[in-house]
This record gives sequence, C-alpha cells and structure tokens, in this order.
Amino acid sequence: MSNKDTYKRKHRYLDKQINSLEKHNHYNRSLISSLKKKKLRLKDKMISDSRGVARKNKYNLQEYIKRALSMTAWQSFLYMIYYTYATQNKWVMQ
Repeated sequence: MSNKDTYKRKHRYLDKQINSLEKHNHYNRSLISSLKKKKLRLKDKMISDSRGVARKNKYNLQEYIKRALSMTAWQSFLYMIYYTYATQNKWVMQ
C-alpha cells in the first residue's frame, strides 16, 4: 500500500471520528478542533507529497529530453531504450 492510500485512509478515519463526535459529543469542542487540525495537516502532507512526485517526474523528463538532444542518433536510440526499460522497472535515473 502506498503512502497516498495510507493518507487517504487516515483522512477518512479522522473525518468519521469528527462527524461522530459532532453528532454525539458536541460539548467536547477541544477534541473536535484538535482532530480537525490533525486532518488538515494530513491533507497538507498528501498535497506536498503529490507535488514532490510531480516535480520529480518533470525533472526526469526534462533531463531525458536534454540528454537525448545532445546525443547522436545511435546514442539517442540506445538511451531511449534504456530510459524506457528503467522507467517501466522503476529504476532511478542517475
């Protein structure tokens, strides 16, 4: 299970807890507000992680294009094969 799935599961769990407390324990506002803050921090973490992944993918694509343009046709072809194989097998590009 990925971090994204874990974050979503925790987010749903907190949402259910908050809704339950608001329905039945309306007098315990401090607990409800702390859970809401925790839920917001979790949402921020999910967003920052997804931006980090997008940034990494963008950087890899830019590096791929830059390297491919600076090579001869044969080198470019070999690099394309390597890059395709590496991304399908989730290798980290050096």
